Amino acid sequence: MAHAFAPIPAKPTFGSLNQNIYQSDYITRKKAKLTYCTTKAYCNKVKTSNSYANLNAYNLGRYVYGLDTCNVIPINKGNLVMGQYTKLNLNGVCTVIPTTPCDNIDDCVPCSNKSPVPVDATNTEPFYFSNTIDPIGQLFGASQCGELNYTQNMVFYPPNGIPLGFS
Repeated sequence: MAHAFAPIPAKPTFGSLNQNIYQSDYITRKKAKLTYCTTKAYCNKVKTSNSYANLNAYNLGRYVYGLDTCNVIPINKGNLVMGQYTKLNLNGVCTVIPTTPCDNIDDCVPCSNKSPVPVDATNTEPFYFSNTIDPIGQLFGASQCGELNYTQNMVFYPPNGIPLGFS
């Protein structure tokens, strides 16, 4: 009966940045990169393939070559470790609107008014009493299915401070 209450490890929730690969995976990736791109003139030139193995090697090579050239980390954005290496790019995202009644019907449409929402530090009531956070569900969704929508706006931001993907 003691084994019925075994603790659940939390380590898988945090995740890791380095992908664990074996020697065979390393060799397979090297071969796949050569299949995809031996020279700059030969990159992305396969139109037909003799077998499924060659096509699979070509697709794996394209994936690995893209990882090497684009500085993309293949990791689950839902893992907690990604919070240390990403920032949110909220350009064009409707985050907060005031919940005051509208005088004009055009102002009642969420996020049609592009003016910033003022924050009063002397106010005693909570911020969310007078403002609606994520009114149309772009960050946290309108149902439980969209609660991780904010991960679509995550941009890799390495510790050296050089952002990738910000414009």
